[in-house]
Amino acid sequence: SDRRTDRVGMPPPTTPALVSGGGLFVDYKKGEIPELKNLLRDSAVDKDPKTKRALMERVVGYMTLGIDMSPLFSEMIMATATKDLVQKKMCYLYLSNYASLQPEMALLVINTLQKDARDEDPMVRGLALRCLCSLHVENVLEYLVQPVMTGLHDVSAYVRKTAVICVIRLRELSEDIVAERSLVHELFHLLNDRDPQVVANAVHAILELQGDAALKMLACKSVVIRLLKRLRDFNEWSQCLILKVVAEFKPESDEEKFEVMNFLDERLRHCNSAVVVATVKVFLNLSANQPEIQRHVVERTKAPLVAQMTGAKSEVAYVLLRHIHVLVQQAPGVYDDEYLAFFVRYSDAPYVQNLKIKILCLLTNASNFMKIVEEITSLVSPHEVPLSQAAIQALGEIGVRRARAAPLVADKLSALLRRTWANHEQVHKECISVAVDLLRAFPPLSAILLPILTERFSTVEPNTPAQVSLVWVLGQFSSDIPEAPYLLESMIEEWEDTPSAALRSELLSATVKVFFQRPPEVQAMLGKVLKAGLGDATNVDVHDRALFYYRLLSTDPAKAQQVVTSGAPESTQFVDEGSEELQERLIEAFGTVSVVYGIPEQRWMSASALASRHLVADPAVAARSITELEGPPPSTLAPPPSLPAASVGIYTQDNHAVTNGAHDTSHGTGH
Repeated sequence: SDRRTDRVGMPPPTTPALVSGGGLFVDYKKGEIPELKNLLRDSAVDKDPKTKRALMERVVGYMTLGIDMSPLFSEMIMATATKDLVQKKMCYLYLSNYASLQPEMALLVINTLQKDARDEDPMVRGLALRCLCSLHVENVLEYLVQPVMTGLHDVSAYVRKTAVICVIRLRELSEDIVAERSLVHELFHLLNDRDPQVVANAVHAILELQGDAALKMLACKSVVIRLLKRLRDFNEWSQCLILKVVAEFKPESDEEKFEVMNFLDERLRHCNSAVVVATVKVFLNLSANQPEIQRHVVERTKAPLVAQMTGAKSEVAYVLLRHIHVLVQQAPGVYDDEYLAFFVRYSDAPYVQNLKIKILCLLTNASNFMKIVEEITSLVSPHEVPLSQAAIQALGEIGVRRARAAPLVADKLSALLRRTWANHEQVHKECISVAVDLLRAFPPLSAILLPILTERFSTVEPNTPAQVSLVWVLGQFSSDIPEAPYLLESMIEEWEDTPSAALRSELLSATVKVFFQRPPEVQAMLGKVLKAGLGDATNVDVHDRALFYYRLLSTDPAKAQQVVTSGAPESTQFVDEGSEELQERLIEAFGTVSVVYGIPEQRWMSASALASRHLVADPAVAARSITELEGPPPSTLAPPPSLPAASVGIYTQDNHAVTNGAHDTSHGTGH
């Protein structure tokens, strides 16, 4: 099409005058339908194919604009009697759209389509069969079965591949027809078809009809080897489907496993990222129970995935980054040398920028942390507040994860807190929260951070998480902050104007801590804050904390001091870490939407959708073996004893993977 498209690849918004100057669509004029009806009935128009085609383009164009063209139904049925394939396509599109609105004319439509399904032209037969199965009218099943059964054995590959998809439509109309007509058995026979698209459609239809049971049946050695031998003949989306089946294959030996991996290694150079991800999924499944081999697999697939991510559009790059994020967690250290590829570009979409920052945190090690910290710090600016907040959080995460990086991160946070620019409050609040988290992990950093944090106490916005963090600093490091009691006193005086329960709770804890460090200065304040906390009826947590401190101090002050000032054990583990079960599920779901969401499918798919995977259209077929169903292969496709030898033996039993850089990661042309 030569129509103008916008930056996301979609057509421009439609307007009443969509295209002028001889374009496809023109202004719709009221009362034009009778005029179109007369033109469609005009015999002179029938004799001029060019005029007739332009007329039908107007009808279909109005239909796509949402204008009701159903009054022309009978005329469009008569227009199907043409040898012009383009006109037939437009007629079929019209009939599929309006058949449900003209139930009294539906039988005439069906008769017309059944006649075309027996046409001598295979394109007409295929189009008619597709249109016939697209009709949404009652009692259409009895008219569909025979054309579909005939189409499955048609001499034309186009008709056969259309008929295969129509089998799924039959299942939607009747759950019993599939078993009664042995349609699944017919589909298994089509796995031997000469045309690759027919084979791919047959695999898709079997999976739709038989669910997970079909996936296990197809993943047998004879079918997998046959599909792999023809893998290059399939288009890229069909290759993804075939690789989905291969991913469920369970080799009988390591030799067989490495043979499959060697054969599929060249698919990593495919230009389509979906094929690359599907191939990685196969490799991960084949090495699932062998961690050492799986680590080599991650190393082997690193360069192709990074190359695809670097040159992809934002949407595709985000999906690839999600998969890379899972692999980075699965094999720590493997991607560390590729950290430059994850540096944020200002042309990246915000969601890509945030994910790159998360991955950079995982790639930080003793040799690259300085460059990564410098790069992330450069992202902080008042113009991109969300990006700045994500960058500051990443700095804190790197500082806590890597003890060697903590002093550098503390210096960067201190420098950011000293900078003043327009709208800097949000950045400063994030810096304060992250700096306090760093102090919790590494108290010796107080020499770097305490001076600037104390300065920010007077400028921080009240009743915010940043102020809560600063109050914690006053309580924890009161011996190093001379003005700590007086800063707390001013806040205790404003207790009634402090609606934040978190701030009130932290004030209680900080006052008790400062009391044990500097009793004479804080004794009066302690009684005042405990009284205010015990009288707090707005929040149970505040009241209970005040009551706990009061009883503890009344019972044994020495024990109270031991409890309050003991501190918490150091921990560098984040909340999202340690979930081995989640990581295992994401590896199992590699190549699916679950990886993009970052959660297992059980948490985002409905129960009915999950249950549908276990529905079987033909239980008798599911109980049989694949050898009973596929039958003898045709003479043109003899059963292969093994896979063809790969050009280079990448995976072997002695040397699991060679990662010396000889692997070509450039974008292939695809087959």
